[in-house]
Parts: sequence; structure tokens; C-alpha cells
Amino acid sequence: MTGGDVEKVLDAVLHAQNRFHRLDARRKVLIGQLPLNVTLLLVAVVVFFSDRPAMERPGFVAGQAAALVILGLCLLVPWNRLPGWSILLVPLVDFIPLALLRSGIEGVLSGLGLLAVFPVMWLAGSGYRPRLTVAVSALGSLLMVWTPLLAVGSTAPHNLVAEIVVPFMLLAVAIAMSVLTVSGMAQQRKVEELLAQSKTRERLLDTILDTVDVGVLVVDSDGKDVFMNAKQRQLFLAGLPEEASGADDSELLVYRDGSDELLPLEQRPVARALAGDPISHEVYRLGRGADARMVSVSAREFLDAAGERGGMVLACSDVTEVIGAVRARDSFLSAMSHEFRTPLTSLLGYAELLQDDTSLGPAARADLQVMSRNARHLRKMVDDILAASVEGSSVETQRTRLDLARLLRQAAASAVPEAEGRGIELRVVADRDLPVLGDRTGLVRILDNLVSNALKYSEAGTSVLMTAEREGRTAVCRIEDQGLGIAPEDLGRIFSRFQRTDAARRAGIPGTGLGLALAREVAEQHGGRLEVASELGVGSVFTLRIPLAE
Repeated sequence: MTGGDVEKVLDAVLHAQNRFHRLDARRKVLIGQLPLNVTLLLVAVVVFFSDRPAMERPGFVAGQAAALVILGLCLLVPWNRLPGWSILLVPLVDFIPLALLRSGIEGVLSGLGLLAVFPVMWLAGSGYRPRLTVAVSALGSLLMVWTPLLAVGSTAPHNLVAEIVVPFMLLAVAIAMSVLTVSGMAQQRKVEELLAQSKTRERLLDTILDTVDVGVLVVDSDGKDVFMNAKQRQLFLAGLPEEASGADDSELLVYRDGSDELLPLEQRPVARALAGDPISHEVYRLGRGADARMVSVSAREFLDAAGERGGMVLACSDVTEVIGAVRARDSFLSAMSHEFRTPLTSLLGYAELLQDDTSLGPAARADLQVMSRNARHLRKMVDDILAASVEGSSVETQRTRLDLARLLRQAAASAVPEAEGRGIELRVVADRDLPVLGDRTGLVRILDNLVSNALKYSEAGTSVLMTAEREGRTAVCRIEDQGLGIAPEDLGRIFSRFQRTDAARRAGIPGTGLGLALAREVAEQHGGRLEVASELGVGSVFTLRIPLAE
């Protein structure tokens, strides 16, 4: 017999066992009793051919009749209405026909006492009070062999001892059967508990996945759908055209963000994920027209129990409203910035013309300088908002070879009038040339913003130190002030858009909360970074690091 044949036999046995447990009480009793009656029928056949006169002995007739009566009772008694333990009365009374048969045809067939293994296994294998059923099995086996001796008066000790072998063997069978049954029942309870826990966790997981507002799709290694939660089903239906003939993935309308060209199947998220391409927060459009949905897709591989690749899990977030809100905000900021910038430019132009008028007195000229300074500050705020509203801009095509040290000195020179007006000393320490490849407008914006912040947050009588130096293959600019400083809880969010510190708001220092956010973005676009170290009440140090040009 091959290993496959053994597995088939075991599967058949387990299937039969599961079917047996689902039967009603009457059928279970009949199935439990039939093996003994069939064996007794075989005994009758053997006796008929070997010693026919023995079939007329009272013990043999009474034993066979008793076995048939017990089988009839198994069929007629309403076991479903009786307590579960009542079924064990059947194997108990089975010892009676066995004792009659054993005494009735003694000398014709040997080993009839071993037929008691049927009721013994039934009792011990029931799992009902194992110690009690084992003791009852031993007692029933002992009475089966001793009762005929007691009936004829053969109570001599040697006669009783001579018949103890069969009961001892049956006791051993009962003990072994009871141990196996108890162990099997314990394992079955453990398996049932594990199955119950598994079903509970499965239902909990299904509930969680159907509750979250993220579409989850699980595909196997062949790309076939394994699981799809409720949100993913909504997104799937949104991507199907009205004329779709079925629910096939190939019929989905999938587009790149900003494109009206349908994506080929091999470029779609599922195919790319199965091919090994990393997918993280990539935006696609499902469907077309007003009902189209924008989704952000991420994919991760999962492994099966053997550690092999089992498939992919894709998470799809509906970002339609978010993208719409961002685009509306950027459009609004851009439009408003342009509207503000035009009159501000006109104001600054006329202010410069008025400053050339020699007829102005000192007081009027001072007022005009205040007006110009505030107008320039307002224009800078508008420029920051305008820069923040531009999406997708990149400095890659605008990069030229620049001297970062020179840009720092120019930023310092531009800030001298403001520093003198505030009574702040401005010092510059810059190395020789620090060549970098970058966008002049972006780098100037960073330096101007850092210097302007250092002056705004410093008090009269303090100083601002600006340094530029080499550190390995990196150009490093530091702007150090002795101003208000930044609280530890604010350090983690000062580079976020529209975020300002509590100290700045309390001091009434004007600003949009965009300058540092834009400065960091420009630094990262140049392959560098913008860092800050600060202590409240002591001052701050902002450090700009840009890779040196080759």
C-alpha cells in the first residue's frame, strides 16, 4: 500500500467518524450493537457445521435469544428522549448473553469470553466517567466468567482463579481504550476551541476590513482574487463601465492621474505588484466622468505557511475628495496671490518714485520708508503663498552652477538695512567658493527666509551670525540668532505648512507659516536638508546642507 492509499483510508475513516457523530441516538446504538450480533451469528454458523447438537443446548439458545432481544430493544427504545448515559445500559446487559453462550457451548468453541471485548470497548470508549466505566467493564467481565461457576457450585478457589485471565485481558483493553478515548476527546476539544477561535478571528477580521474606509484586495500568486472587502467592491464597481459584460478585472477603466489613456493590463497595480515592482501611494483614476474615483494604491507581498510567496495584498484609499480639496485650495491661493501681487508691485513702484522727490521732508521720507518696508514684507508673504500653491514644480531643469558662499554674503548685504533698523548686529563668516548645482531663485529664497526669521525673532542689542563652510563633500550654511528660541514641542512641526510657534503668535510677529516649509522642500529638491537646533529663551541655529558640485 502506497502513502497515497494510506491517506485515502485515513480520510475515509475520519469522514466516517464525523458522520457517526452527526447521527441520532437510536442509530448510534444500533451501529454500536450490530458488530456483536453479527459476530454471534457467525458463532451460530460455526457451531451448526462443527457440532450441530450443541445448538440445542439451553445456554446457547438463551444466549442467542437474549442478544436478539437486546437488538430489538435498541431499535424500539426512544433513546432521544432518555439521558445520554442511558445508552451505556446496552453494553452492560450484553454481558448476559455472552455469559449464557460461553457456558452453553463450553468445549465446542474456545475463546468465546473474548467476545466481551465489544461491550468493554463500548463502555470504556464512551468517555463517560472513565474510572467508573473501566471498573464496570472489569466487574462485568469477571461476573461473565464467574457466574456460571457460582451457578453450578464450582466455587473452589482454583476454579475461580483459572477463569481470571480473560477478565484481566479485558481490563487491560478497557484501560487502554479509556486512555485513548480521554486523550482523543481532549485533543478534539482543543481542536474545536482552536477552530472556534479561528472562526471568531476570521469574523472579527472580516468585520474590521469591512468597517475601515480603505479598500483591501488580496490576490494569489496567479493574480486571482482571494479576498475583497466592502470598500474595495465599491471601488471596483466604480471602475467598471456601464456596458461591462461581467466583473472581470480586464474590463476595469484604470488611468494614470492626469491622463485619459487607458492603462494596459501589464501596467496596472496588480500586474506590476505580481511582477515585483514596488508600489507605494501611487495615484490612479478608476472610471470616467463625474463618477470617477481617485485612489492611492500600495502593495505588499505576503508569504504562505511554508514561507513561499503566497500572493499580494493591495490597499486602495479613496482620495478623490482630498485631491479635489487640494487642487481647489491651490487654485484659490494662486489666484489670490496673483491678485494681491499686482497692486503691491504698483505700490512699491510709486514708493520708489516718491523717494526720488527732493522736496520731501525727513518725516515724510521716514514714513515712506516704513510704507515701502511693509509693502515689501507683504509682497514676500504673497510670494510664499504663490510658491506654496504651485504643485509639481521641480528645480531639476533650472539648475546652474552657483557659489553658495556668495549667495550667503548677498543675502546678508540685503538684510543689513533691516538689521540696522532693528539694532541687531549682523556678522558673516564665509569660506572661499562653495560651488553647488541648484536653482538660484530657490536657494536665495531659503537664505533670505532664514535671515529674515533670525532678525524678526531677535531683540535689539543681540547679534545674528551667518557662516558658510565645507564639511566633506557638503556645503554648510548656518544662521545663528540670539532670539526667542523654539519650544521643544514646536520643533517637530515648524517645517509644516501654515504652522507657527506659540511664542511667535504671542509676540505678534507677522508671518504665514509657509517660509520654513518651502525652504525645507527646496533643500530636499537639491538633495540636501534643512535642520534646526533651538533652546527656548536662548536662540536658534538653522543649518542648510547642500551637496557640493563635482
